[in-house]
Amino acid sequence: MKKVLRPLEKPFLIAYISIWAAVYVLSRFFLEIYTDNAPGSVWIISLFLVIPLSSYAAARTVAVKKEKWYGIIGYFVVYTAMWLLSSNYIIVNGDLLISCGIKRSIHTDAVVTDVRKVFYKSGFDHTAVTLKIADRSIVLQGRPYVYFYLAGKKQISTGYARSFLGNIFISTDAIPTREKSRARWMHFKDQVYRLRVFAAVILSIILIGFLWPGRKLATTQRVSAKMGFWKMMGIVMGILLILAMLFYIGIFVYVRFFAS
Repeated sequence: MKKVLRPLEKPFLIAYISIWAAVYVLSRFFLEIYTDNAPGSVWIISLFLVIPLSSYAAARTVAVKKEKWYGIIGYFVVYTAMWLLSSNYIIVNGDLLISCGIKRSIHTDAVVTDVRKVFYKSGFDHTAVTLKIADRSIVLQGRPYVYFYLAGKKQISTGYARSFLGNIFISTDAIPTREKSRARWMHFKDQVYRLRVFAAVILSIILIGFLWPGRKLATTQRVSAKMGFWKMMGIVMGILLILAMLFYIGIFVYVRFFAS
């Protein structure tokens, strides 16, 4: 059994992380205003699916670290929570993305009754949007930049539909692209201002790491080592960061030189 499972560990992790990253990136571009509630059945099915994975990962970790057998309980809880949250994110957002591409939207005017910023641990997490459609108030969440183009508006033209899991997603195609691009740029500047101290600390740590004496020797000694899981995670996160920076550079160029 070990000879069968162990060669599959890294390909499985790479595939899983790639799927999560693809859903994350695509949802950032194609989902603006929506609900993301997971039905109870999704949580139950996800739990049954992740229990075998968590059990294997916990047993494998205890065996590799040569810890006491009861350590498997703690690892099992941590891995189950991690797999459960990430798998639900993939299922719910994947369902929204598929529904956006397949389902036909109903176009109607919506009254904007409330738009406000929602913060989580000092960060601008999302925009809380309350719309009144057909005499019914709907509370949704939007991307942070939505606040900058929706605040102050009383009514907007929307296209809305329900996903296969029952979540609502709304498009605002009537709002010009240049206005949304300006909103994204304003949000980016807002985030940079809020996180300026944190960014300065991170950059300082990176510079110290590059300039620290003996770093070249240590790097040479490790160059032949195999790529571990966390190195792989770092590469994936680095690629996502670079793509995000290129995206916002493109927005800056568009807003600065092309948007009228």
